[in-house]
Amino acid sequence: MRLPASVEEIASVIGRDRALYLIGQLPKCWAGIPGKKSSRVIMYVPKSLRPDHPLVSVLGWIDANKLVAAFGGEILTPANCREVYRRFRDQSIKAMLISGMSALEVAELMEVSHRHVRNVSKEIPQEELNGANDNNPPE
Repeated sequence: MRLPASVEEIASVIGRDRALYLIGQLPKCWAGIPGKKSSRVIMYVPKSLRPDHPLVSVLGWIDANKLVAAFGGEILTPANCREVYRRFRDQSIKAMLISGMSALEVAELMEVSHRHVRNVSKEIPQEELNGANDNNPPE
């Protein structure tokens, strides 16, 4: 899955996995649009880096310095990547169900509702689900 352009820019400097990890660690800023709940992430990249800077604690010295070299002094507003996370989460739920875990176990482990797991399980071909999970069909 392609990353949003604002995140791709960061990924070109520190790599895809590190960029997604960074986005997940950034605090959310809730936009006040009436009737719509929207979150954004905002990140200031300093011109110079101190060892105690939050970027260093999240990414480590080397990757934090790469960001400073590329974006020093800028305020970045990368996409929050919720859609990327949702797809990953739902693929993980399917894999767990196919491997034989019960829907209740998956819901607890993934911190989602039992109903969500049940809805995701409907996307799995029945023969694939039954073949691996004869003892624990999703509820």
